[in-house]
Amino acid sequence: MSDRNWLAPSVILTFLSGALAFLLIPNYAGIVPALLVLPFWLLAAVIIGSLYGFFSMLLAGVKHPFAHAVQEWPTIRRSGVCVLVAGLNMITFMWIKPLLNYLVPFWADPLLANIDHVLFLKHEPWALFTWLNSSPLAIFYHRGWFAMMILTLLVMSKAPPSPKKSAVMLSYFILWSVVGPLIHTLLPAAGPVFFAQMGYGDRFAGLHGAPETELLARYLWAIYASTSFGPGSGISAMPSMHIATVTWMIIGFYIFARRWVVPIAIAGLLIFLLSISLGWHYAIDGIVGAISAVLCYLLLRSFYRRRVPEPPLSGDLPGKPAQASS
Repeated sequence: MSDRNWLAPSVILTFLSGALAFLLIPNYAGIVPALLVLPFWLLAAVIIGSLYGFFSMLLAGVKHPFAHAVQEWPTIRRSGVCVLVAGLNMITFMWIKPLLNYLVPFWADPLLANIDHVLFLKHEPWALFTWLNSSPLAIFYHRGWFAMMILTLLVMSKAPPSPKKSAVMLSYFILWSVVGPLIHTLLPAAGPVFFAQMGYGDRFAGLHGAPETELLARYLWAIYASTSFGPGSGISAMPSMHIATVTWMIIGFYIFARRWVVPIAIAGLLIFLLSISLGWHYAIDGIVGAISAVLCYLLLRSFYRRRVPEPPLSGDLPGKPAQASS
């Protein structure tokens, strides 16, 4: 088995998403600004990858880091291709997300808010976690999640080819290109932070996020209200792609780097709570996102296992035995 088993369909999904956006988007003004995300994505990947590589070699006791990096160049190059394709895929999602705002009218907010009310025994979940709302945690919710996603892509991409790796990697692209847009189309919701603007009343009037959240919310609403496109625009609550990808991260680390799964899971739980407290999502958005990620991985793992026998894992750090397999 080779990495082509997941890379080829990932490239195809990315191309199809981009082509669909070009065909349907009514305003091409939003195309170029989204492309400007790619250099920042790649720069972040270089920084995160360098730090990850340094600490990996430090933990493995590598005496000549530069020589080891040269020796590992094929792996580094493979990781670079993975991050590049993932970055392009992210850009196509940034085209599709605002496009859906104009193709699919929002209607599901009251339904999702009522589901939350039932799940939390007639309590509003956001009111239970407002103590989390601070500028540092709001920044972590956006920037920390972004860095965690890139780190996971780098860690997973360096693993040897296997059915599990193909399932994990392709899951990432299917979540962004298929699952997210499809569920949004079925249950279009703007989220608690926009509940009043959507004309549904003052149910979330007591919700006050951090200053960063309120600033971003004003930007997103201005773009939406003006029926225009901007970089990073687009409103979508269901499903929570933050939680879908966090669940994907936990799955990947559990399989290929289990020693790190506990801190990743703790960070993921914090992101889930922040998605509620800051008002970006209903709790059910995160639950559906998490279930989607698990189901996506299990279905793909079953598919790849039927095609290719499962080889043993070679470990998650240079010179270390495999931690676990799942």
